[in-house]
Amino acid sequence: MGKLVVRRVSPRWELRECIKDIWVFESGGGLSEEEMQTIIPNGSAKLMLYYEGQFTGRVGDRAFLIPEHKLFVLGVADRPTIAEFDRNRAFGCICAELHPAFAYRLLTVPQHELRNMLVPFGELDNRTISRTMEAKMQMTSDPVQKAALLQEYLIEVLARSEKDAKFEYAVSAIWNARGRLSIAALSQELGQSDRWLRAKFSERLGIGPKTLASIVRFQSCMQELLRDKQGFLEDRRFYDYYYDQAHFIKEFKRFMGHPPTKYTSLQNEVGEIIYHDSSPLPPSAPSLP
Repeated sequence: MGKLVVRRVSPRWELRECIKDIWVFESGGGLSEEEMQTIIPNGSAKLMLYYEGQFTGRVGDRAFLIPEHKLFVLGVADRPTIAEFDRNRAFGCICAELHPAFAYRLLTVPQHELRNMLVPFGELDNRTISRTMEAKMQMTSDPVQKAALLQEYLIEVLARSEKDAKFEYAVSAIWNARGRLSIAALSQELGQSDRWLRAKFSERLGIGPKTLASIVRFQSCMQELLRDKQGFLEDRRFYDYYYDQAHFIKEFKRFMGHPPTKYTSLQNEVGEIIYHDSSPLPPSAPSLP
């Protein structure tokens, strides 16, 4: 896939708590037909803007079309997302990955409404303002400048939001523990019931705390696998993350759509670039309120 160009744009300091990374993907066409184009769940909602070419996202049995120059939200996913586009045509995309602990401050709707969905950002915020922002982004040809305009807009959204300290602490605790954390113990530490914690996560993140813990643990496991696909399986390093092989295979098929032995022979460069280089930890660990 030598014709794929990937650039990383640093978030502005005002947004570094909320945004993990900003990526720019560009291609002049001619991408490999063997490329899977699978976006692996990693606990992060994503803001996506295609400024050249059309994109269809498939999550389960649902398909979502993203036209050019429209900002969309890919809500937090608990299953793989398939990115479909014409491999023989040029395309350009900006993707901003949001931190699970802080994304709710930029996505001002109950997050369970966005789970496994692609939704126009204008449906979440002021339509007129978001359309003006999209028009400004369309007027510049430089994708880095497009990303700068998007960040200016998100800073305004962030300024209107309020922090939820207990929720942020709970997500950060799961993240810092690489998903190996007793949810019951976390509820007790927060002085809240398990029911309260599940409802809070549904509202602020879109998935429950146990599902997030499963995704975070799988992310840690997957990042090690990507460093040495064959050696990871041959040496059975998955035992560092799962208590038996059956559990590892079940989780792998859940989040990847394929068993691990098949996946290691497939090509998924687009999806792996973000996953492999993604920071496993939030930028800060809030103290318990």
